[in-house]
Amino acid sequence: MPPDERSAAQFLAEMVRGNQLQQAVYVAARLGVADRLADGPRSAERLAADVGAHAPALYRLLRLLAGHGVFREDAGRRFALTPVSELLREGPRSVLPFALWSGGVGYQAFGGLEHSVRTGEPAFEKIFGSEFFDYLDDHPESGEVFDAMMARHTGPIARAVAEFDFSGVETVVDVGGGRGDLLTAVLRRHPRLRGVLVDRPRVLDAARRALDASGVADRCEAVSADILREVPPGDAYILKSVLHGLSDEDAAGVLAACRRAMRPDGVLLIVEFLVTSGGEPSPAKLMDLLMLVGCHGRERTEEEFADLLAASGLRLAGVSAARHGYGLLECRAAGANASGS
Repeated sequence: MPPDERSAAQFLAEMVRGNQLQQAVYVAARLGVADRLADGPRSAERLAADVGAHAPALYRLLRLLAGHGVFREDAGRRFALTPVSELLREGPRSVLPFALWSGGVGYQAFGGLEHSVRTGEPAFEKIFGSEFFDYLDDHPESGEVFDAMMARHTGPIARAVAEFDFSGVETVVDVGGGRGDLLTAVLRRHPRLRGVLVDRPRVLDAARRALDASGVADRCEAVSADILREVPPGDAYILKSVLHGLSDEDAAGVLAACRRAMRPDGVLLIVEFLVTSGGEPSPAKLMDLLMLVGCHGRERTEEEFADLLAASGLRLAGVSAARHGYGLLECRAAGANASGS
């Protein structure tokens, strides 16, 4: 609720203490409290014994969260699940990876925002002593949480990409495709297509298992490549949440690699947040700060994407809305005719 509908002091206070509630949710998520409540209400003492916590301290944590609707406390000081904490359980609808990432590595990195604003450099590298993706390679637990979070974010927009008109396409290459959720949706929607998933080596085993479990492994391979320089040949390319993590120079390198590999009438689909003008809240604007803190990337406007594409021998053929603030950008080789979407 904006300040003009309540006191400015209350509005600001809620913004300032947001990190405290985030950390409370994070600790409950780390302890696995929600899964322990799947069979019914439990006391803090019982929960503490199960999760390895100090019972009085755990009670104080859960009492706070119950006051915000995350759990429910009954008259016997037992705690139960609510629709909110159901989402912290393991399962297909779970937002547990998001809670773990945001309250863990993400929380630590964003604490260096001032450094990034003063210098323009990623605070992540100053805090962790490593480039972002190298850090994930070296810390498998964090890498797994990050990959699971990205897969969860991909699911809601996969349908919009899968509904694109892939007429004339035989092979779709998903560059930086993670565990393959997006490519799986495309291959299921278009049974005649073949797929290639490209990502860093640490992701490939999990990707192959996911593709196999999804029933598309017979039409898809998972490979590693230096995407700044070369990608496998194909007819259509997908870049979902890849370019925003890269500097303009590196983003142009990836686009140029796709342009060299794709056939003259091929298509490149970019799925990214689009920064719009105006003062309204936008997930793109918050994500842009996360990119400032975490890496050398940024969120971009439609015009900035058009400039990047032009520098790489591509052009913007169309833009449509996906979901949750994402845009779907259809890109073609400069001078080529679009087949439509």
